Amino acid sequence: MNLKKVNMAQTKQEEILLKVEKLLPKTRGRFSPEDLAAETGYSLFEINDSVKRLLEIYRAKVTMNPENGKLLFQFIYPLEKIGKKSFAEVMQNFLNVLWKVFQAIYKALTGIILIVYTVVFVIIIIALSMSGGNDRDRRGPDLSIFGGLFRAIFEGMYWISFSNRIQMMTDPSGLRYKQYEKPKNKGKNFVQAVFHFVFGPEVPPKDELGDKRETLAYLRKVSNGRLTAADIVLLSGVTMNKAEELLAEYAAKFSGELEIDDDGNVIADFTNMLHSQSQDLDGGQIIYYYDEVEQPAVMNGNSTGRNAGIILMNTFNLIVSIFLLNTLGDPILYKEQIINVPVFFQIALGWFPMIFSISFFLIPILRYPFVLRAKKLRENNIMRKKLLYAIVVLRNDITFEKIANTISLPQNLFSKAQNSLNKLMAEMRGTVDINENAVPIYNVDNFILNLNK
Repeated sequence: MNLKKVNMAQTKQEEILLKVEKLLPKTRGRFSPEDLAAETGYSLFEINDSVKRLLEIYRAKVTMNPENGKLLFQFIYPLEKIGKKSFAEVMQNFLNVLWKVFQAIYKALTGIILIVYTVVFVIIIIALSMSGGNDRDRRGPDLSIFGGLFRAIFEGMYWISFSNRIQMMTDPSGLRYKQYEKPKNKGKNFVQAVFHFVFGPEVPPKDELGDKRETLAYLRKVSNGRLTAADIVLLSGVTMNKAEELLAEYAAKFSGELEIDDDGNVIADFTNMLHSQSQDLDGGQIIYYYDEVEQPAVMNGNSTGRNAGIILMNTFNLIVSIFLLNTLGDPILYKEQIINVPVFFQIALGWFPMIFSISFFLIPILRYPFVLRAKKLRENNIMRKKLLYAIVVLRNDITFEKIANTISLPQNLFSKAQNSLNKLMAEMRGTVDINENAVPIYNVDNFILNLNK
């Protein structure tokens, strides 16, 4: 009987949700709970419950209704689901998957080629040693070389599936970033260095739930359960528009109560998240936006000597493959008979290793513009982080000179910093005033007042 009542209640909730959702196009996504209650006849409690569920599904933000000072919900219209990828993002993800598949296949081929050529080399050495006849002992060939062969095989298998621990590093700019921990021995394994030469160092994957854990940790350890859009900007560096969307999303996901303060700003109260029973679970780590940056973009991260060795090795393979291709393309005289070399050997010993060796050089060349672009984006990101840090530290009466002094900005970067600051002010909804000395004053009072309310 109780189960039947639960099912009936769920059915009614779904019915209310569908009716509320159908009203969104009529209001173009902009409404107050009171509007929906008046339109449908459902209670405000039922309406608010449905709106919270919609906030978990669709992009929206919550602001103050200037007419009555109450909550105003603004869903992005036409309705857009949270996390929905644009066509460009879908294509980028598709290309990323193809790139990862190509990397896996290429790395496997690298191991196979190394092993095959090593085996061929071992067979030649054994054949030469056995052909010595009377000039050497009859003890048989030294098979210790097979130990090195098997070690190379297992090393290749290990580095193909390489996944080390992530560690925090400090950038010369003073910001921290994540990278895979380097081996404890003398340095990078040679096979790993070969892979890095072609594809660059591995980059730790983004933690999809990292921002949420960080925000919840901020609620529990810093802000006493209260959250504003400004707090979200401080933690993640998103624009104010995006921060307002995230505030609405978090309120729905983690049962936060949205309210309007005396200044007309929306605050989410997560007092429910302050309840704790376990001392062993500390929650997420709080790292402010301006304290962490992406891993440096480099071509491969290898030493000059290691790169030189790799280049020489591949150049040797390329020269040998071209030589064999030319040699095997002509008939061979063997025991006074002319023998045509099968096409298989021409491909296996000529074309395939030659193409592979060319691609070994070509892929890094094609990667170079992308590495330069990543470096530039990272530099711009570091500048943005430092500017936001200066704004948070200075708080008011902010001038460009004060910002430059706060972050020890070199004079040759003034123009770049000025452009970045203008963009940041627009994203933070700040204003620029001119004082009596004709000096621009950067005003972000509303942002500062809403930090850690």
